Amino acid sequence: MSKRPGTNKENLEETNRIFLDIARKEFCTHGYAGASTSRIVEQSGMARGSLYYHFGDKNGLFRAVYEQTMEKTLTHIGKIMDTETDPWKAFISGSNAFLDLCMTDEFRKIVLIESQAAINFKDRMAILEKTFLGKMRSLMPALLERGYFPGHTTDTITIFIFGILGEIGRAFDSSKNIKWDRETYGTAYEQSLSKMI
Repeated sequence: MSKRPGTNKENLEETNRIFLDIARKEFCTHGYAGASTSRIVEQSGMARGSLYYHFGDKNGLFRAVYEQTMEKTLTHIGKIMDTETDPWKAFISGSNAFLDLCMTDEFRKIVLIESQAAINFKDRMAILEKTFLGKMRSLMPALLERGYFPGHTTDTITIFIFGILGEIGRAFDSSKNIKWDRETYGTAYEQSLSKMI
């Protein structure tokens, strides 16, 4: 394949975008285990070596998709949370925004389901701490100081909350009525938290 017109940086960014867009669909459709780098390369119209040069292997490609997804998640949810001056309202709005994203197949598959097989817990947590989880964690000292979540530390309550949100999101994958489940689980989540105040 001949070199595309444009600067090296533009070519690099375009190549990354093409591979990430195709890979995201591939991982969502076939899962991490069933995803094929051959199909991804074929659809991209680029050489297999280009994929390996940019991402290393299938795992590196999935990790890049996951990191990109979580960066976009932080941007989206951060804007919502930052409209609130009260840390509790910011926390609830962030939780709700996350659950809303979990209703979409692509987000749910990449962030909550396939990532479990592709990225070990320590590495997933490192990515999450730089993105959504870190944003939620930043609210905890103020909430604990105001008497929310008695008996917890910033670490314990952050992991506890993220665990609940993650399991609710995964439950949507087998939902027969996702809108109803979103409302029901969302209400139960907020009621449960209110009892921890």
